[in-house]
Amino acid sequence: MKQVPLWGRVIFSDWHGVLSRDPFWVSIRGSAAHPLHNKLEAGMAGIFASEQDLANEWMKGLLSSGQVIAEMGIQLDRRFRDDFLARRLDVDCARMRVNVELFELLRTLRAEAMVVIATDNMDCFARAFEKARSRRRRLTDQRETLADWAVICDDIICSSDVATLKSENPRAFFGPWLASYGLRFADTVLIDDRADNCAAFTSCGGTAIQWKMGTHDISDATAQLKEWLDNHTAQTLQAR
Repeated sequence: MKQVPLWGRVIFSDWHGVLSRDPFWVSIRGSAAHPLHNKLEAGMAGIFASEQDLANEWMKGLLSSGQVIAEMGIQLDRRFRDDFLARRLDVDCARMRVNVELFELLRTLRAEAMVVIATDNMDCFARAFEKARSRRRRLTDQRETLADWAVICDDIICSSDVATLKSENPRAFFGPWLASYGLRFADTVLIDDRADNCAAFTSCGGTAIQWKMGTHDISDATAQLKEWLDNHTAQTLQAR
């Protein structure tokens, strides 16, 4: 069992829709002038609309990013190396722009709880996040990407590593990580933009805050997290 932090509680935060809204290959898909823009948009649309549910298989680690790239069948001309899309995918993941306000809040709250990313996401994202976190980059005034902010997080749980989605099987998604620290769902809160993820999490005994970047104000998240921290502290003191 890993060492339990003194405060014994965890703030889980979703990624897409909460901490960032950038898509994969944002440098290509965000530029209509890029020679691969249309091909990649069509390819990704096909992955997410496929009858074989390729997007879910990718998120659950049943397909690798390399296999998904091959499935899209995008032909590269001589301007690009064969591994261009794979390399650019990882680079663009690290460069995803983030919700700085929420990350600032989470950094402040690390004095009272662990901060862990809990995301239904792909191998490329988990790889980029762990690489950025291991570098322990110092925060500077120009800090607005995953590569800048991963350092403030204590860990990540990614669906491609645990082979299930949050709403599909929350106990399989969160359970092994919680068990490794000897923690319970009751010691945790999840910030997520999806109602089904929040409902699945609360059904296991955790607290959920449904919050979406661009829709809800940071003051809402601040107030709800402060309330949860106060309640958890009170319950812990009563139990002693």
